[in-house]
Amino acid sequence: MLKFAIIGAGAGGQTMAAVLSSQGYSVKLQDIDQEKIRRLQELKTIKVTGKIQCEGTPERITDQLPEALEDVDVIMVVSTTDAHRSIATQCLPYLRDGQLFVLNPGHCGGALEVARILRDEGGKDVLIAEAGDLMYACRSYEVGTAFQSGLKTTVPIAALPARDTGRVMEVLGPIFPNLTPAPSVLETGFQGGGAMLHPIPSLMNINKMDLGESYDYYMEGITPHVADIISACDKERVAVCRALGVDALPLGESLTKIYSLEPRESLYDLIQHIEPYKGLRNPTTVKHRFIVEDTMSGLVPLASIGGMLGIETPMMNAFISIAGAVCGRDFWQEGRTAEKLGLAGKTAEEIRALVS
Repeated sequence: MLKFAIIGAGAGGQTMAAVLSSQGYSVKLQDIDQEKIRRLQELKTIKVTGKIQCEGTPERITDQLPEALEDVDVIMVVSTTDAHRSIATQCLPYLRDGQLFVLNPGHCGGALEVARILRDEGGKDVLIAEAGDLMYACRSYEVGTAFQSGLKTTVPIAALPARDTGRVMEVLGPIFPNLTPAPSVLETGFQGGGAMLHPIPSLMNINKMDLGESYDYYMEGITPHVADIISACDKERVAVCRALGVDALPLGESLTKIYSLEPRESLYDLIQHIEPYKGLRNPTTVKHRFIVEDTMSGLVPLASIGGMLGIETPMMNAFISIAGAVCGRDFWQEGRTAEKLGLAGKTAEEIRALVS
């Protein structure tokens, strides 16, 4: 039976650890948050409630990466995507050839970033893949308990290069039936809606954050006009995707497919009918992943690659700069640029050949 290491003990990592261990798989759960790990070690068992209900006891819960990676077959990285570079670098000395290294999710360019570290610089012969989204619509309001608010019926996954996706599906498909093979990591990374749905509403409601107000993030935070801004930015994302040869769906159509919904006339109306989105609370700090992660690993690579391919992205550029001003950081410098992903100067055809 496969042995798993899960890197990251947030809501997604805890859910995955509980689900897999409840099914009899060997699971090691790791996180750098020592206080969280200490509490999980005390509890031993992780509970999942909501649309999925189960309890699982990981074989080992640790803050030590070497312990987590010892004698495992699959490494599931369930962290914020801005941590991928650091995690890959720290994992490198403890990996062995033939292991499967999966980003959950990869966001824009995650597999490309990790491959440069593990393969190009580290010389490891590992199978690298990324999911287009986290498989679980979940939140954790208390360590050791994860609430599953909805089921994602289809989650795309692709290997880098794409010719290895079949091997990934042979391993993970029977365990995670909602995974579906995608043509390449361009489709898994650049078709996701996180870069649209997270930083924009968070920044448009920054006054509420400053005042310490709590609100329903999607139901109240995305008003009709905020939805219009998201849609305008999403048109730029679709244009970048199509310049890369990716037949990307507009955000509304993508959400309709993911959550098996009836089509709606407007993005605002559609979001109001996504049950798993209801009741999810707002970010309370500018350090939240909705702002930092989705800017660095979503907006920046889209805008950077778009600019390289001659696609204008004024809305994305604006929100990258606004996020930087709010956070006091230079996300253009810190984020996943075309240069950092090894794509600088390449044509769309060359990029597709690289990932195929």
